[in-house]
Amino acid sequence: MALIRWKDEYLTSIGSIDEQHQRLFELINAIYDMMRLGRGAESIAAALSDLTEYTRFHFGSEETLMSETGFSSREAHAAEHVRLLDEIRELRHRILDGSTVMTMNEMYFLKDWLLNHFTGADQGLAKHLKKSAIPSGAASST
Repeated sequence: MALIRWKDEYLTSIGSIDEQHQRLFELINAIYDMMRLGRGAESIAAALSDLTEYTRFHFGSEETLMSETGFSSREAHAAEHVRLLDEIRELRHRILDGSTVMTMNEMYFLKDWLLNHFTGADQGLAKHLKKSAIPSGAASST
């Protein structure tokens, strides 16, 4: 059972970004499955590390495109990226030190943040990239 399902409304029509977004969905759903199955803190923390690393790669791809095309909202968009990475790292540390466990609240935070980012800031970036004549498959995909 998935926490989050891909919908066409999340598409940016930038192939590499859409592929990376779908991979982020998979990683979040894997963490959700671990939580539902009662996996231990070490397993969930490792999955959060995987999510952090892939998210960092994805954000780096976006930020490269923003720099290359002179995206005017680059600083604000990149600041959102930093905030999410900080939140994921903090969650991982709290899970490892035992001060929190992965619950639906944390899962909803991850889900909601990504959906809001995909349907908000990333749609604005996609519009800019299309105007800048970036091919739909731009940037490395995974």
